[in-house]
Amino acid sequence: MEAVVALVPLLTVLVLAGAVALGVGIVRRSPPSREASVAAARRHARSASVAAVALGAVAALATAAREVGNTSPGGLGVTALLVPIVFGIVHTLVLAAGELTWPRPQGEVRRARLVRRGALDAAPRWLVRTAAIAAGLAAAVLTGGALLADETGRRVTHGSTAYGNPAWSTASPFPGLFYGRLAAIGLLVLAVVTAGALWVVANRPAVATEDDRIEGALRRASAHRVLRAAVAATLVVAGGLLLVGGMAASNVGALPLPGWAGALPGLLTALAGLVVGFVRAPGVPADQPASV
Repeated sequence: MEAVVALVPLLTVLVLAGAVALGVGIVRRSPPSREASVAAARRHARSASVAAVALGAVAALATAAREVGNTSPGGLGVTALLVPIVFGIVHTLVLAAGELTWPRPQGEVRRARLVRRGALDAAPRWLVRTAAIAAGLAAAVLTGGALLADETGRRVTHGSTAYGNPAWSTASPFPGLFYGRLAAIGLLVLAVVTAGALWVVANRPAVATEDDRIEGALRRASAHRVLRAAVAATLVVAGGLLLVGGMAASNVGALPLPGWAGALPGLLTALAGLVVGFVRAPGVPADQPASV
């Protein structure tokens, strides 16, 4: 029962995130297009985005429901790690499937540009930089946790001298190999899936349109959706590990900070991940005025 109560905030945030994302997508739509090919592409992208959020949330909730009865040592922490990782992987796979089934050009195609695109060419620069920062932070947290944890891989022990006598303090949970191994494998799988999805976005058929701005915007939006979820999941996982690690290190006296201050960097990192997850994909510009 305590495990269920502890997971309620996490599941609540997940459900609210999905609801807000869907609401923003419905309310803030781009202007309608006069071109049938563009309209079909936008419908397809919207459907894939909604399906990715829905199926990702279902997979994450199913993971939480399956693991919530895990009463083994560290079971709750393992569940908390799996939820965002599973959401990110399933979300990305659904988006990749959507890109693989992108509407093919139909009817007369007046022209086609041959453009060589890299996997990150269409992704927003700020999101690429954030992804690099998130990956570096996750690697640093996992490495530091593995080096500082004790032999159990989920506790930290710190020695001090009080009144001339040695004293030892131990606190858990701590992001040692017990948690770090699972997080590293999950984030690595997420990175591979994300790289594959970005490659699919870069190489899918172009939309048959006379307006190059629309084609570019559609591809940027696809890359944004793929990278957004992966970055958000990575920041939430790294932030969660940093939160519990900082709190444990502060509690045993390894950091000259109160527990809440040691946990603050991790909390801010996880919140940054949620913020990234809510950033709306670039909109598709209105059609250029028809020539008279």
